[in-house]
Amino acid sequence: MPDASYVLHVWPSQWGLQSLDPTCLASVMYLQLSMPGKFQVAESCDPDMSPNGHLPFLIHGHLAHASFPSIVSFVTSLSRARASGVRNIDASLSASQRAQSIAWWSHVEASLGDLVSHMFFGVDANFWGLTRPTLTSLMPIPQRYYVPGRIRESYRRRLETSGLWRSPATEQEHKSPFAKNEKERDDHTSTFTRAFEREKVMEKARTILDLYARLLDGKKFLFEAHPTSLDVYLAAHILLLANPPFPGSVLQILLLEKYTSLVDHARRVQHEVAQAPPYELAAPSKPSVLSLFTFGRGVTKEVKTSNPDDVRFQRMRWVWVALALGAAAFNIVQFSKSIVILSVDDDDEEGDEDEDAYDEGLT
Repeated sequence: MPDASYVLHVWPSQWGLQSLDPTCLASVMYLQLSMPGKFQVAESCDPDMSPNGHLPFLIHGHLAHASFPSIVSFVTSLSRARASGVRNIDASLSASQRAQSIAWWSHVEASLGDLVSHMFFGVDANFWGLTRPTLTSLMPIPQRYYVPGRIRESYRRRLETSGLWRSPATEQEHKSPFAKNEKERDDHTSTFTRAFEREKVMEKARTILDLYARLLDGKKFLFEAHPTSLDVYLAAHILLLANPPFPGSVLQILLLEKYTSLVDHARRVQHEVAQAPPYELAAPSKPSVLSLFTFGRGVTKEVKTSNPDDVRFQRMRWVWVALALGAAAFNIVQFSKSIVILSVDDDDEEGDEDEDAYDEGLT
């Protein structure tokens, strides 16, 4: 029976994986190897619950440990304190290897993380054909209508900076006498531009994947005969490039056909994790209108600065609440009017009956 005081909050599971997010997936797999059977997983679609505004985060008592490095650091401290059933899977690494591992964490997040974000949010066909339908199926009303777009927009600047944002080609109207010829020329230019952008993305992907293939260099795992936290973090990103049924799968095909060593490594890590006792799912929180408001969560949180996306999100929440309250007030007013009208009609009917009785008395 897992210790209920350790609860990991992550994005929900999808495509045969424990989570649809690479950092959440890495955190689940890491805890399965480090403290098997000692934690629960709470699937959530509300990153605003987290101290840093992102999933995953691990709750223990009144403290929340957000981000993968923070979770690894916390579990390592539990292992040093000889907590029951907890072990440090990086314990056999030398000081130099531990330093390298931490540096590679950052590189995996920046490079492979960009590739994963590109596949889910930067490719228009993938967002509308896979990412958005998946998120809307998991979210309650009204979040399902605007949160997927908000999440995608939050990745846009990062992906544009790294050259991994691919905008859909927009059709324009041509009203000149040469509209047909102009349209053919624009279609040819658009096709060339898309091919050029795709090749740029593929070249960037090859550079990144080549680097990790050389780092692995035919070894079973990166440092030891068993997986470390870096193996887990790398495998989580590779699995989310390999498993989902992307409509736009050019990069996925490249990975599966040309970088089989990385895919095999990710499957070995997945196999090691599967040998651990299964975790239990914590009771999911019930969605309600109260989730539209920001309340204290009862945990110690880091100070988080607002950004334009968060401000816009909060405003949308209040607009939706105002519309809901306005509609409710309108319905109440209309109902009250109907009651008044009915009461007037009753009084008129009683008055008519009194007049008839008076007339009968006179006769």
